[in-house]
Amino acid sequence: MINWVLSRLQRPDRGWDPVPAAHAEQYARNEWQSVSEPLLDQLEGWVGGLKGKRVLDLGAGPGQYTVAFARRGALVTWFDISMNYQAMARVKVDEFNVSGQVQFCIGYLDDAPRLLAERYDLVFNRICWNYGRSDRSLADAIYDLVRPGGCGYIDTTNSLFNAHKLSTSARLRTWLNAACSIKIGHPYPPRGRVAGLLLRHPMTRLLVEYPSAVSDQVWFERPRATR
Repeated sequence: MINWVLSRLQRPDRGWDPVPAAHAEQYARNEWQSVSEPLLDQLEGWVGGLKGKRVLDLGAGPGQYTVAFARRGALVTWFDISMNYQAMARVKVDEFNVSGQVQFCIGYLDDAPRLLAERYDLVFNRICWNYGRSDRSLADAIYDLVRPGGCGYIDTTNSLFNAHKLSTSARLRTWLNAACSIKIGHPYPPRGRVAGLLLRHPMTRLLVEYPSAVSDQVWFERPRATR
């Protein structure tokens, strides 16, 4: 409830930006040097090739994966809450000459199904899950954004990350989210929650990997539409 109230008051469409320009620039420098080609190869195999496919980069930040998908022939929607990141991503989209393949949309992650008219062959959500208003609403939003027969990919840090370094307030908010699904601010989800929430929906396949103790990676495929 608290996150929902704040999202009504802090409106990106009215100029509010939670990402300071200096932080955005530093983060962008690091992220543009760490795009994973093996991950892109794996995703391309999952969706049967990216050329001509519609991809949503949900929580796209400075746009490094938006550009990477577009360079492989996808039609990509960049979606994020930050206008500072959007400005950076637009520069890179022009620099790599893929502007004809990329659209931009600003908003909260949970609001994406309402703000976007289309559904996607691949919804890509990487290292920003905790910025959803609630874990459940974001899981529902991502599932809704995947077209029947399409795929979703989620990579999130979980609540074990730096748990011993959390302040008392952060530890309490993390516990409230894990134990009661009361989300205040941006605590990471408990390990396994993302997959569990997605399993509330029909799906053809679900693959969950834990590449480290602090990371959850989830891929799923929606069933094709039936007549």
